[in-house]
Amino acid sequence: MKKFFAVIAIPVLIIFLVFAFILMVFTSIFSQGGFTLGTYASQDYDLSEAEKYYTKLAYDMNEKIRKVSDTSDWKKGLADFGANKRDLKDKPDNWVWGRSSVYDWDPVYDFDCYKLWSFLCAYYYDFDAADNGDIKYWKFKNDTKTLLEELFNAEYEFVYWYDNKSRWEELSPYNYWGGGNASTGSYYRADKEAYTYDSEPYKYRFKPQAITSELSQYEDGEGFICINSDYRVLDPHEEYKETGFYIMDHRWYSGSSEPFYYHDPSTGQFYFMQGSDRHNRTFWGWGGDDAWFLVSPDDTHIWNSGLNDVCMYGYYEKYRWKTDCNLYYNVRQKKTFDEVIEEKLGSMSKHDERLAYYNLLVGNDSSAASLYGNHKTLHNLLPGETFRAYTLKQGFGYEMNGWNTDSSGLYQGIKLFCTNGEKLTAPFDCKITEVDTADNKIKLRKDDVEYWYDGTGGTKRDTEVTISNAVLIGSFKKGDKLKLGEEFAKTTAGNVNFHVYLDTDGYGWDYIDPQLVLY
Repeated sequence: MKKFFAVIAIPVLIIFLVFAFILMVFTSIFSQGGFTLGTYASQDYDLSEAEKYYTKLAYDMNEKIRKVSDTSDWKKGLADFGANKRDLKDKPDNWVWGRSSVYDWDPVYDFDCYKLWSFLCAYYYDFDAADNGDIKYWKFKNDTKTLLEELFNAEYEFVYWYDNKSRWEELSPYNYWGGGNASTGSYYRADKEAYTYDSEPYKYRFKPQAITSELSQYEDGEGFICINSDYRVLDPHEEYKETGFYIMDHRWYSGSSEPFYYHDPSTGQFYFMQGSDRHNRTFWGWGGDDAWFLVSPDDTHIWNSGLNDVCMYGYYEKYRWKTDCNLYYNVRQKKTFDEVIEEKLGSMSKHDERLAYYNLLVGNDSSAASLYGNHKTLHNLLPGETFRAYTLKQGFGYEMNGWNTDSSGLYQGIKLFCTNGEKLTAPFDCKITEVDTADNKIKLRKDDVEYWYDGTGGTKRDTEVTISNAVLIGSFKKGDKLKLGEEFAKTTAGNVNFHVYLDTDGYGWDYIDPQLVLY
């Protein structure tokens, strides 16, 4: 009889111990009475969507930084960060990224998906409801996006210094086009059509009939050259900023110490000489002395017969723009990811319980160092004890290889470094549904996989696992069934890639981060 009851007691005792262990791992009683699950209080879909959104924030910021690094798009890149394009007058001679004499630090990106998941579960956990046994899973919604943006902005800040010492340098001697000698006809012809303005960025405007490439780059959309009251040529394509060119003031010939036009102090008359003949300067244009930068049609006729219906003009280059511009830019980590998380949770009600829950989930609690949310449902496919023993080459979500580094965008799987030829085992009883020998891809499927943590009593979901950089071994082929832990394939490269695609109730089929469910 004693032996009989002893035999019965052993399995009962084992069941009791297992139950006690589960209770110990999955629950925690705090001094203030808060009740906390030892697992993520969320579905894998919501955790994965949060990870995608946070990494997208980093990816989008990085794309703007890479635009700043582009010699063609740098203005647009800085404008995306709030810079005023009008203040960015000159293209930098040098782009100085990262650590520099201005920003003496290296750019850092320290994202950790386990910390993010654990934080969100601790942030949204309703301790009052849990005290009454009503534990609710949080959902990824717009408020979660706002929360993630707050986290990201509290940690990272783009900084730049546009150090522009560019300046005009006066030439010696000036460069001249036209205006040399009236008898040579070296002036350029201009239309008689010319205008003066009082309310425009320019004071005068005239239309050349002949023009050189040096000056033609400053023609406006109607073919006019625009100048200010000092006869300085303006650039209509750059908000009428000043150039180094001037239209000659023909009261005096600027190319010689001798005046081209002479001035008679007794009469106030300007005149020019053609040999021994004196010709009074013919005023033309707007009356008075407004039109000095053009030689009038009457004067033009004296110099060159047959050109009496046109004006003439000359111009010169007085200044040349010397660029001396450097752009320094970097990403400042205002706070670490850990500091932002601790600050956010510490500002909430039940902050002690939330921080303890976070530390339990993320593994900071020494009693649960390998817990990591305890969502693990699928057996590790690699021969190591756990896939976490392998180095992650690329994580789930938007790729971030570091600030100002090229990234490939969204990747809804994980890449793990491995040894070429490592054997792979089935993560569950399943079927080989697809084999792509050209790209070395294999797809496994099992319907009604029980995710025990998801919902009351667990939830069964159809699940597909895609493996890249792998080939079948032995006689395995498409359509074959596999048993949990059965070797069926081997790796073909130095990294192997996993995608987990499951039918999430209420959402349809979705990719989730394999790190959530792989042992």
